[in-house]
Amino acid sequence: MSPPLRLLLVDDSRIFRATLQAALEGFSWVRVVGSVFSGEKALHFVESSPTDLMLLDMEMPGLTSLETLVRLQKANGLRSSQPAVGALLLSGQHHSQSPAVREAMAAGAFAFVAKPASPEEASIQAMVENLRPILERFRDRLGRLQITSGRQPPADPATPPRLSRLIPTPTTQMRPALHPGCAMVGIGVSTGGPKALSQLIPDLIREVNVPIVVVQHMPVGFTASLAESLARLAPGWSCAEATDGEELSGKMLRVAPGGRHVEVRRQVGKLVVALTDAPPECGCRPSVNVLFRSLAQALGPRLAVMVLTGMGNDGAAGACEVRRAGGLVLAQDEATSVVWGMPGSVVQMGVVHEVAPLDRLAVTLGDWLRRRASP
Repeated sequence: MSPPLRLLLVDDSRIFRATLQAALEGFSWVRVVGSVFSGEKALHFVESSPTDLMLLDMEMPGLTSLETLVRLQKANGLRSSQPAVGALLLSGQHHSQSPAVREAMAAGAFAFVAKPASPEEASIQAMVENLRPILERFRDRLGRLQITSGRQPPADPATPPRLSRLIPTPTTQMRPALHPGCAMVGIGVSTGGPKALSQLIPDLIREVNVPIVVVQHMPVGFTASLAESLARLAPGWSCAEATDGEELSGKMLRVAPGGRHVEVRRQVGKLVVALTDAPPECGCRPSVNVLFRSLAQALGPRLAVMVLTGMGNDGAAGACEVRRAGGLVLAQDEATSVVWGMPGSVVQMGVVHEVAPLDRLAVTLGDWLRRRASP
């Protein structure tokens, strides 16, 4: 029998929290492990108390929900031996595409549910019915992650397990990926990204010594700190937010700044960064599609891209362009993704060469590049 889903309620209204807790405890598979009134209290709670999912009000005094989410993602990045704590938004803004909700989702929230206008029991019970399928989905995902990270029985050494799976070559007309040499790696990621990157980058820099450009869906003001955290994991590399006009070469890791698209363009034989304020794509700026398209045009087959955990389908159209140009396309698998929206959408397009768990992606990339370098 699966353990109960451990929830932390975060809302400045004591009456709302109490009524919501009573409604949630009607589910035998849910356990409310805490109830706090602020983002600061929530972050302190998850440091010391095992928690699976935070139900976070978007409108609170003190630390904002967006700041709470960003700090939670940073804390999750340090939980190498523990599952990440998820966050689900509760908001009086009833439109999931409002700017505030979109920013919070990009900062790592798992899902969004509208709060009732009244804290009456009947209204909250109706909200909980909307919550139920989302909580069930999160519990299922959590169970898959625990199974994936658990100890596996020893395999027959003569038949080592296949930890990733090949994707059949699509039937559409696309150039084969020949890779005369990989000149750059592009990465697209959203929900769950900071922790995924903190695990991937140390492995990736052991496989490649070419520039790495990352699009992480984050609002303005938060991507610089992400780049700083990645710099600590990549000694000997130059890690920073991308800046307009800079040349990319060698051991450089650049993160697209929040609120701006990043492109890589070829100018007089050099690869340079171009930042633009073009309209959002897939509701995102920066957009993975924009980066991937520019890489495909600038590098053709001398390119590898990875699509990691994230909501939505940003990156799918761009990955198609990479594949058409002969580049290599890899995707994180569902079991290790916080949300399999982005990598799943690329897989559905039929352009992925291989799907792999997060801890195998870098090695998978290295294997592909070594095979293609062989005569």
